[in-house]
Amino acid sequence: MSVIDKARSDSRLASLLQSVQQKTKLKFEKSKSSDWLSSVEDERAVIEYAGCRHPSAALAQELLHVDLQLAGYRRIRLGISSVFDQEAMPTFINVLDHELQRHKIYQRFLALGFTPEQFYRDADKDTFPYLNQVLMTEPDTIARIIPPFLMLLAPGGTLSLEAYQDLYDRFLRINNGQYAKQLLVIEQLMQNWAATPTLDQTHTVRKIMLTIEPKGNFSWFGFKDETGFPDNGFFIDEAFSVRVVPNT
Repeated sequence: MSVIDKARSDSRLASLLQSVQQKTKLKFEKSKSSDWLSSVEDERAVIEYAGCRHPSAALAQELLHVDLQLAGYRRIRLGISSVFDQEAMPTFINVLDHELQRHKIYQRFLALGFTPEQFYRDADKDTFPYLNQVLMTEPDTIARIIPPFLMLLAPGGTLSLEAYQDLYDRFLRINNGQYAKQLLVIEQLMQNWAATPTLDQTHTVRKIMLTIEPKGNFSWFGFKDETGFPDNGFFIDEAFSVRVVPNT
């Protein structure tokens, strides 16, 4: 039995799988990488699968991601900001969008009968070494701290309470606690987002960005691509225009 057939035959997923298939055309494809992935576009959803230790749990996560988007969550695809170097924006956006979704689906994942440890992919075993390495280098700006801190705040996982607390405390102590207040506010914002029924993340993202930089924050996040500026997205604070300067 293939990985995807094994996962699809899990009785815990029967109702969710049926519900998603009633809402959209669902296709399964073998992933070209070692990761499970999902995408939703127009009236079609694709789940890419790969070999892993817990295929049913992996399928559950991707079905929940798809269902979340079908219910109204709009993925953040790109952004521009005066707060981040433009080179850092793709990483920030990917982590932020991913963690917003994961916070929203976590309780539903547990309700299906899976465990917190199964909410992580096989590759996520490298999270602790990665975060430890980040902290050893002492990030010197809040922009560099936020993505790994959001990763630490992700629900579920295999970190022991002691390991988690150690990393958490070290984040708060960066540069003698210079960013501790902002990090604590962002943590609370993510908790609030997880607990509220809304699927519109714009309020939460605005609060996070204004926590990072409350003044002169010229930022915009888009739901599609560059052609969607400014209507297919949202500004963090004041609206602004963008002028492309041709190369000379």
